[in-house]
Amino acid sequence: MDHLAPNGRMVIVGAVSGFPPADFGMRLMQSFQKSRSVATFSLASIDPTERDAARLASFEAAVRGELHPVIDAVMPLAEAATAHQRMDDGDVFGRIVLRP
Repeated sequence: MDHLAPNGRMVIVGAVSGFPPADFGMRLMQSFQKSRSVATFSLASIDPTERDAARLASFEAAVRGELHPVIDAVMPLAEAATAHQRMDDGDVFGRIVLRP
């Protein structure tokens, strides 16, 4: 929450890393004056037929070469700690690729 700009929104997609910390609600309320918000998204809320059609269209676009990843940096594996620090600092747009 602390990294969100005024009027920023955090979108939680699934909960694979666990649930928010116990003080999350309080921190959200403390952000009220900056109009920060949280939204959640679960694939369980999407009609399976529509979900599968969208997934198929995405895979077909990837096969045609129409999708391109956003890569922020390519770094040697030895610099993994630096890559993680950059992510923790919010200094990354896209992905960091670690190479052996």
